[in-house]
Amino acid sequence: MKHRKQFGLFTVLVVLMFGAPARTMRLRGASLVPQASVESLDAWLDALRKQHNVPAMGAIVFRADTILARGIAGVRRSNLPEPVKAEDRFQLGSNTKAITATVIATLVEEGKLKWTSTLAEVFPDLRESMSSEFRDVTIDMLLSHHGGISAFSDTDDKDFKSIPRLSGTPTERRAAFTAWVLRSKPAGPVGKGVYSNGGYAVAGAVAEKITGETWESLVQTRVFKPLGLVGSFAWSNSPDLNQPWGHYETRGGTKPVNPGDANERVPAIIWPAGSVELSLGDYTSFLQLNLRGLQGHDTKLLKAATIKHLHTSPVSPPDKYGLGWGLQDFDGAPASVHVGSAGAFYAITIIQPTRDLGVAVFTNAGGERATAATTEAAKSLIKRFATVGASKPEL
Repeated sequence: MKHRKQFGLFTVLVVLMFGAPARTMRLRGASLVPQASVESLDAWLDALRKQHNVPAMGAIVFRADTILARGIAGVRRSNLPEPVKAEDRFQLGSNTKAITATVIATLVEEGKLKWTSTLAEVFPDLRESMSSEFRDVTIDMLLSHHGGISAFSDTDDKDFKSIPRLSGTPTERRAAFTAWVLRSKPAGPVGKGVYSNGGYAVAGAVAEKITGETWESLVQTRVFKPLGLVGSFAWSNSPDLNQPWGHYETRGGTKPVNPGDANERVPAIIWPAGSVELSLGDYTSFLQLNLRGLQGHDTKLLKAATIKHLHTSPVSPPDKYGLGWGLQDFDGAPASVHVGSAGAFYAITIIQPTRDLGVAVFTNAGGERATAATTEAAKSLIKRFATVGASKPEL
C-alpha cells in the first residue's frame, strides 16, 4: 500500500520546540534520571518511548569535542524482538538539507560557485525557457527558502501531483524536474521565506551541473568520506533489511514499513531535501563540525566563516531561515535547529554554540506520538545539560 509522504517539517519544530513552554518527563527512580557524569540514556529513553508507544528511540548530547550522554532503546521492527544498536542508521528526513548545503559550501570554497551565483548563470541552457522571476535567484536564496519555488511537502498536494512523469537516473530526473519547475511561475514572491523541498531538489541539480557528478557521490566524497561516516540514501534499491524499519502510526500502535517496497521510497528528485540515513554517532560527527565552526574554528571540511554563513539568514532584515538550518532562540540562547521526517522516521537536532551544546534525537516512527516523544526528549536534554555542574531539574 502506498502512503502519502510529508517532507515540510521544519515549521513543526519551530512550533513544538520553541512556541510552547517545555514539558519534561518525570520518572520514578533516580536510576532513570541521567546525570552529567552518567553517559547512558538507555533506561530513560526506554521509558520515554514506551510512554509514547514508539518502537525505538536514540538520543545524544554533545559538545564540540566530546559526548556528554547518549542512549538507544527499543526494537528495529515493532513486530520482532531484535533490539536497535548504536550503529544502526535512521532516516534524517529534512535534516538532510544541512548536508546538501554543506556540499554546496565546499564548491563555494573551491571557487566553483558563489553564494551570489544565479540560476541563470548556473543553467545558461535553461535561461530562455526559465521564468524571468527565477533568473536572478541566487544560491543563497535557494538554500534559505527564498527562491519562490513551491514547497513539494506532501505527495498528495497539488504541486507534487502536477510533476510530469520523469525517467532516467536520479540525476537525470532532478535535471528534468529543475527544467520543469523553473519554467513555471514562482509559487510565491521571490525573496520571501517559504519552506521549500523543491528548492533543495534544484540545489542538488545545481551541484550536479557544476561538477558533473551525482548528488549522491558528492555527499559521499565531500561529507561522508572526510568525516569517516557510513551513510545511505532513502531506502535505496538495495536496502539493508537488518537496519531499523520505519513505522507509520496506527490507532493502537505502529505499523512497520518494508524498506524493500518501492512504493515507500522517497522520490529520487527530492533526495537532496530529505533522504540521508546515518547512525546517531555519525550524525553527531557532522553536527560537531558545525558547532566547532560556529565557535570560530576552521574544520577539515569547511572554514569557520563558511560554516557561520550556513547558519546565518542571508536576507535583510534577517528571518528564521539559514542555509539548511532554522534559526531560533531556545531557553535564552541562540540555536540552529531542524526536524525531519518522510512519515516513517523522525529526527530532531538543535545546536547552541554559545553553550557549546547540541542534542540529536531519532525515532523509527512517524506521526503525532513520534513527534511528541522526540520533541519532549530534545527539550528535556537541552534544559538538563545547558549548565552542566549546576543544580538541574529532573528529566
